[in-house]
Amino acid sequence: MSNVGRLDRIIRGSAGISIAFAELTGFLGVFEIILEIFAFGLAIFLTFTAMMGYCPFYPILGISTCPVEINEGLMIPDLP
Repeated sequence: MSNVGRLDRIIRGSAGISIAFAELTGFLGVFEIILEIFAFGLAIFLTFTAMMGYCPFYPILGISTCPVEINEGLMIPDLP
């Protein structure tokens, strides 16, 4: 089941690839190793969730950026 919409996937993918590029080219400079590991881990996470279309944190937070699907053939009976 997908919970990441098209625009969200584009933003996540772009951010992940940009952070990975900045990390691998040395653009971030000589920061502490913890920052570099965090940035690379974030890049991997964002890129992976963009490719899969699923974010494990969205169900916990009750968020979904996918468009709502409307099933017009579904009949819901009126309750008394």
